[in-house]
Amino acid sequence: MASLLIVTQSCGGIRVLLWLYDIPTVALIALFAVVFVGFTWLGDVLMRPVLRRLLHKQQRLNEMVGVSIACHCGFFGILLGLLAVATYQNFSDVDRVVTREAGLLRAFYRSIQSYPEPTRSQTLPLIKEYVRYVIEDAWPEQRKGRAAPGGVPRMNAVQSKLFAFEPQTKGQEILHDRTVEQFNQMADVRRQRIQAADTGIAPAMWYVVAIGALITILLFWLLEMEPATQFILGGLLAFFLSTVISVLVAMDHPFRGEMSIGPDAYQAIYERMTD
Repeated sequence: MASLLIVTQSCGGIRVLLWLYDIPTVALIALFAVVFVGFTWLGDVLMRPVLRRLLHKQQRLNEMVGVSIACHCGFFGILLGLLAVATYQNFSDVDRVVTREAGLLRAFYRSIQSYPEPTRSQTLPLIKEYVRYVIEDAWPEQRKGRAAPGGVPRMNAVQSKLFAFEPQTKGQEILHDRTVEQFNQMADVRRQRIQAADTGIAPAMWYVVAIGALITILLFWLLEMEPATQFILGGLLAFFLSTVISVLVAMDHPFRGEMSIGPDAYQAIYERMTD
């Protein structure tokens, strides 16, 4: 059960098994449910008799286990709740960064449209090419947690045309200053998006989640009850744990998997640019 959360060693450090993000969300939740519930039921069959032999002389076992479960689930529930809030907040923050970059690109494009020739006709195609590159080339790499190298030369090409412009009137000077500021803001937000490509919950926290889920199920095995009741209640508990944890995994990396942020905002801008 906990093996789905155990991580692999890579050049970027220890991280959650990334192949999970290649699975559709519904299938991912179903996979976690099968593993968690199957592990719980297998333990009921194999581990419960062993634990009963070890603790058969212990009086009021259910009462003591019940207190332990209540304490453990209180702390574990708080941990899962905090992780859910952190995951959602990170997802929302990255989504805002993407939306802001797209908005700055649109504003920058409109500002360049007000420039005189030849700067306007030379710079507008470069901006369009950069947006196309983000959608078609950079985003697939971003979904893999990598930064595509082609964005830098395209941004440098736009910057060269922009900074080469010499304002001839006071109005052009005001327009140019505003456009340069927009470009700098856009470049800064772009860096934030690239840095967020592989953000997520710290790997150590996934170990804690896996250990906490394992302890929860282990404590449940210690309860004395009828086998059918144990199977039903244990299955329900495992299913709920699997659902919560699988959703956390699905949302952990904002650019990965089916529940990820897509390039829709850039696509809408690109379609207007080509009108």
